[in-house]
Order: sequence, then structure tokens, then C-alpha cells
Amino acid sequence: MAGSVQRSRADWIDVVRGTAVILVILVHALQRTELFTGHEFAGLETLTIVVTPLRLPAMFLLSGLFVTRSLAKGIRLYAVGKLRRVAWPYLLWSILLIAFFWMLLQVTGIGFGWEVFWRIFYDPIEHLWFVAYLLLYFVIALLLRWIPAPYLLVGVMALSAVPIEGQWLRFWANASFFFAGVVLAEHRRTLERAVARFWPSVIMLVSAIALSIGHATLFLVLPEAPWNLPIVLMFVLGAAGVARPVASTAWLAAPRYVGVESIVFYIVHWPVVSFAAQFAAAKQADPWTTFAVALAAGLLVPWALAALARRWRPAEALFVWPSRR
Repeated sequence: MAGSVQRSRADWIDVVRGTAVILVILVHALQRTELFTGHEFAGLETLTIVVTPLRLPAMFLLSGLFVTRSLAKGIRLYAVGKLRRVAWPYLLWSILLIAFFWMLLQVTGIGFGWEVFWRIFYDPIEHLWFVAYLLLYFVIALLLRWIPAPYLLVGVMALSAVPIEGQWLRFWANASFFFAGVVLAEHRRTLERAVARFWPSVIMLVSAIALSIGHATLFLVLPEAPWNLPIVLMFVLGAAGVARPVASTAWLAAPRYVGVESIVFYIVHWPVVSFAAQFAAAKQADPWTTFAVALAAGLLVPWALAALARRWRPAEALFVWPSRR
């Protein structure tokens, strides 16, 4: 019985995380299509505004759910695991991304070169800021593990209110979602009871989406991150409760797979979407076709690469530092 509860809980986490990653890919496909075609998708722009306050905060929050369990394995295993599975792909793909856009710059005149290399260590390249922030949050959780998680959450929310320029606000605002996940992980039974109630979950999910739609249509003015944490919590817990009864079924196999391989999908999709949108636009494809090509490539190429990484160690090494077998 305990095993089935754990499996169900893991499945809903993967489904919700996979859905968030798919929304990230959809938004980026839309943005790159608009960049290369000059066309604006009015209806889809509204969708982008609706999901933007929810998708990445949800991913940070779900990542925080695993901190307590990882720390319980010991400091050494925790540190080695984060170095192999977060620090390594961040460093490797930062270099690969610079190489990709350098080649793109030579061919199309759009991109950047190796002059941005040192940004890897203080200003992450393109979409990899998410992975860099995640690594730093794991480090903070390790170094401050002696501080109760609720106090850490209050602390990082307070730091986000300090008026400092640059990435300060974004870093600490997203840290609030991450450490909210750590707090939830320390109240596992309460969390499981919350996502086990279907209709309250429906109400939370619909409420979170409705509030975000109201904000997107200027009907409401919602607080910026991290002060929208209650809305993000409603979205995550509501989506979890709705997905949980069917999270293990074939109906949700696609988002569940994306959730399991989220690091692959997140890292790979950006250069793929960028290249696909630019290629389709250069071939004079209409904006909707360009968008469809970019979205399909952003989903299918990471899908194939994740499948290859499960079977071939050199491909696996693109996302996890190889371990001795």
C-alpha cells in the first residue's frame, strides 16, 4: 500500500512538471516565431501572459519537493547528485549553446559568439538561467539545512523585496517558490491529503487559472512574484489533485514522460525551437506553419534524445556526468 501511494505521488509530480515544461516550450516556440516572422499572434499572446506567472514557478516549487529526501541520503550523496545532474549539464550545455549560436551567427548573422563565455559564471546564457538558479538553490538548501524551511522561505521572500538592480529580484523571487516546495516536502502527509481531494483541487486549479486570466486581460492586477505564491500554490496543488487519479494511466503518458525527462526537454528545446523557427521563416513558411514546425521540433527532438540517452551512455553523458558502473 505504501508503495502505491509513493508511486501515485511521484506520477502526479511528473505530470504537473511535464505540463509546465510543455507550456515553456509552447511559449518559446511562439516567441521565436514572432521574432523571425514579424507576425504577432494576438490570441496566443494572451495565453502566454496567462501561463507565464505559473509555469516556471511551478517547476521551481516541484524541484523543492525533493530537497528533504535528498538531504536525508547524506551530504556527500546530495552534493555529488547535484553536481552530476545539475551543475554538469549546465556547464556543458552553456558551452554547446555558445557554439550553436556562434555557428548560427556565421550563417545567418543572428546569434552571438565566444565573447559571452565568461557569462556562464555570472550571467547564464539564454534559457539556462533556470538551471543555474536551481543549482544555487540546492546549494543554499545544503548550506542552510540547519535553518527550518519556513524561516528560509520568509528570508528569501524578504530578500526579494530589497531594491537592488540586475537579477536580484528574479533570483530571490524564484527562490521563494523553490523553498515553498521544501516546506511542503516537510509536511508530506498534509500534502498528500490535499492532493487526494478531487473537487477542492478542481476549485483551486480553476481559481488560479481564472485569476491569471483576469490579470492577463487587465481585469485584475495581481501581485508580482514572489507575492503571487498563494496563486502558484493553488495552481500546483489543484493540478496535482486533478491529475492524481489518472496520473499513472496511458492518458497522461506524454506529460508524465516529459516530467521524468524534464531536464532534457528544458535544456534541448531552446536551440531546437530557435533553429526550426528561423529555418521555416527563411523558407517563407506562413507564421502558423512556422509556429507548428518550431513547436513540433521543440517537443520531438528532446523526446528522441531522452529516449536515446536511456539506451546509449554517450547520449546520457549530455545530461548526467557519467558514473562508474
